[in-house]
Amino acid sequence: MSDQETKDLLDRVERGDCTPEEKALVEDWYLDLCRQQEPVAYNVDYARIKREIWARLRIGRHGPSGAWYLMAAAVAFVSVLSYTLYIKTNNKTGPVQDKMMAAIRPGGNKAMLTLSDGRQVPLGDTQDSIAAAPGLVAQQGSGILNYYSTSRQPLKLSGDRPVYNTITTPRAGQYQVVLPDGTKVVLNAESSITYPVPFTGKERRVHLIGEAYFEVAKHQQQPFIVSSLQQSIKVTGTHFNVCCYLHQPDITTLAEGSVDITPLSSSTTHSLKPGQQATLIGNDFEVKSVKAEDVIAWKDGLFVFNDTPLKEALQQIGRWYDVEFTYNNTLPLNKRFDAEISRNLNLQQVINIIEMGTKLTFKLDGRKINVQ
Repeated sequence: MSDQETKDLLDRVERGDCTPEEKALVEDWYLDLCRQQEPVAYNVDYARIKREIWARLRIGRHGPSGAWYLMAAAVAFVSVLSYTLYIKTNNKTGPVQDKMMAAIRPGGNKAMLTLSDGRQVPLGDTQDSIAAAPGLVAQQGSGILNYYSTSRQPLKLSGDRPVYNTITTPRAGQYQVVLPDGTKVVLNAESSITYPVPFTGKERRVHLIGEAYFEVAKHQQQPFIVSSLQQSIKVTGTHFNVCCYLHQPDITTLAEGSVDITPLSSSTTHSLKPGQQATLIGNDFEVKSVKAEDVIAWKDGLFVFNDTPLKEALQQIGRWYDVEFTYNNTLPLNKRFDAEISRNLNLQQVINIIEMGTKLTFKLDGRKINVQ
C-alpha cells in the first residue's frame, strides 16, 4: 500500500465513505495502538512525532509486511493528533484531574485463595505451590492456578467426601483457574467461585458470584453444574459466560456446545444454543441472539459495548478500575452506548473515550467519579 493509498483510505474513513472492511481495518489498528499508548502530554512536539511516523513509514516499505507497518504508522499519527486535539479543545476538568485519573491503572491478575481450613493465600503472577487438599497441590503462576495430584497421577473423580476451595477476585482483579477436572475458568473482577477438590460423586458442582467464563472439560457421566443465587446451569462440556453479580439479573451467554438453565424459583428449564443469551427476569428467562465473542471479550482485554445502557457500561468500568460512579437521576443513564475500549488503558484514556461518545463530563474525587 503506497503513501497515497494510505492517505486516501484514512480520508475515506474520516468522511464516512469507506467500506465496512476498510473501517474495521482502521479500527483494529486503532485498538491495537490504544493498548500500547501512554497518556498524551499537553505540550506535544508535532514535528518530532511526524519525523518518527515517517521513519516508520520508510521502514515499512522494505519489509514483507510493509502495508501493515504503513497502516499502523499512519493510524498512529492520526490517532495521536486527534486525541491531543480533543483534549486541548474539550478538556473540562483540567490537567490536575487528568493526571489523577491517568494515575489510576487498570486491574490485573490478583485474587485470594481460601482453603478448606480457612487459610488464605494471595494469588498473583508469582510461581508458588500450595497444599490445597490431601494429595492435591495447586500451582500458581502467570495469573493461573492449576491443580494436580501429588502422585502425578490423574485425579480421581470419585472417592471420599471432598473439601472445598474458594477463589475470590477483588475490584480491579481477575484470575484464571484450571479446576481438578481440567475445566478452565476465568474470573472477572469482584467475583468468587467455590468448588470441591477433587470432584466426587455423580456431578461436578461449583458456586459462582460475579462473572466467569467457563471451558468445561467433558465427562459425560458427571455433568458440570454452575449454581448462583438465582439459577442453575447444567452442562457436560461446553464454553459459556455467566454474569451473576448481586442485585443484578443473571445473564448466561453460550459460545459453544449447549447448556440447560433452570431458575431456582421454578422448575422451568431452557436449553441454549451457541450465540444465545438468557437473562433471568422473575421466574423465567428472556432469550435473545448475541455475538458471544463480544460478551466474552473482557477475558481477552476488551470492553465491548453494543447498544449497552450507559449505567451498565460504567458498572463494568468501575469494577475494573476500582472506582465508583455517582450521578443524579436526571442523567440519561439508560442511553445506549457503543464502543470497544482496551482494558489496558489508564482511567483517563477510558473516560476521554466515553466523553467523546456521550457528551458527559466526569470529575474525580478520590475513588469516586461524579458524572455530569
